[in-house]
Amino acid sequence: MKKLILIAATAFVSMASFANVDPVNGRVLEAFRTSFADAKNVQWKSLDESGLFQATFNYQNSDLSAFFNEEGEMVAVARYINKANLPIMVTKQIQERYPEHIIQTAIEHIAYGATTYHITMSSPKSSLVVAVSPSGDISVSKKIKHKM
Repeated sequence: MKKLILIAATAFVSMASFANVDPVNGRVLEAFRTSFADAKNVQWKSLDESGLFQATFNYQNSDLSAFFNEEGEMVAVARYINKANLPIMVTKQIQERYPEHIIQTAIEHIAYGATTYHITMSSPKSSLVVAVSPSGDISVSKKIKHKM
């Protein structure tokens, strides 16, 4: 009898521990499944401070992150893209404004219908993270000077 109580208590504690593993509510899951039915390797994370849920997954051979609010509305999606796939105006403006920098990574971020490209670049003197609109408007998010 004691073993049965111990097993039941252990199972209860285990279930309670795992109950918080999946932070996503039904509306969010349904919205995700509707938008990305063939997604693979889905991992969820609750972004508590913002009230958003982030899913990272593979979809059509691309690694994506999708962000949903508690009502199940997808508010943003992001993916790494090849620098060769950046819009012409983005590439042109970066080359004109930062000719000494080389693009390291590019992330396409779409939120509420607006697209922004987050570009990480480096040169011998500094590294930059910039946000660029499809039309080529650039704002510097972070700049790190290298010690020479």
